[in-house]
Amino acid sequence: MPRPITLTKKIKRDAIKDFTEMLDNMKMPEGTLTYSKSFKYETGNAIVWLSLEAYKKTVALVSEFSDEVAWHGAVSRISNNEFIIEDIFVYPQEVTGSTVNTDQNAYTQWLYALDDDTFNKVRMQGHSHCNMGVSPSGVDDKHRQQILGQLEADMFYIFMIWNKSLSVHTLIYDMARNVLYEDKDVEIKLAGFEDMDNFLADAKTKVQKQSFKKNKTEAKNKGFGQLGLEEDDFDEYEYRLIRGMYDPYDLGGPAWRL
Repeated sequence: MPRPITLTKKIKRDAIKDFTEMLDNMKMPEGTLTYSKSFKYETGNAIVWLSLEAYKKTVALVSEFSDEVAWHGAVSRISNNEFIIEDIFVYPQEVTGSTVNTDQNAYTQWLYALDDDTFNKVRMQGHSHCNMGVSPSGVDDKHRQQILGQLEADMFYIFMIWNKSLSVHTLIYDMARNVLYEDKDVEIKLAGFEDMDNFLADAKTKVQKQSFKKNKTEAKNKGFGQLGLEEDDFDEYEYRLIRGMYDPYDLGGPAWRL
């Protein structure tokens, strides 16, 4: 669920009230005071659109490099909670299988060589995790904190981590609305393919998962004995069915394909 980034006056008042009420009823058997409170927003999810060009380049980088690789994205805000990554750019970097480092002088020269429109849209940093999951590392978290400290009140910034299975970790700092979105709070969509939603919705009405419960009922009606199984051996029947070793529609007798 989306969370606040900074402590607003209301959040401070609510925290003070909650903390005071806790103190009134608290006992400290070990002489230690610990307080923790989480704040969440009911703002709905964010949507990050990827242009076809940005998506193709991202997949190419993640697929082709055997080491980590990082990139920036030119991003525009579409609405309060929608953003579009229009294009991505690889900046000067030195990499290993698990790290990305930049030479500050080379990076600065690259950044300031961008045209003004692109420079002002650099609001995204992505990188790959080659042979691991997409959970951020301690280095990733430290880098995010550094970027967050540089953001002004009207800005936003998107972080993404991809791996070769195309799993994605996404985090958005939306300073203008004081909202932090992360993973389940974010929908990733491909711009230009909106009609796929209708196509998939229609496909899901036509594609159904096979019901083993029905097969079990049919097998019982036909008699497990005809299959060479006892009635309580349905697990074996189901296992062989799943492995393609038995034809579920030929219940008249054994048909094992070993």
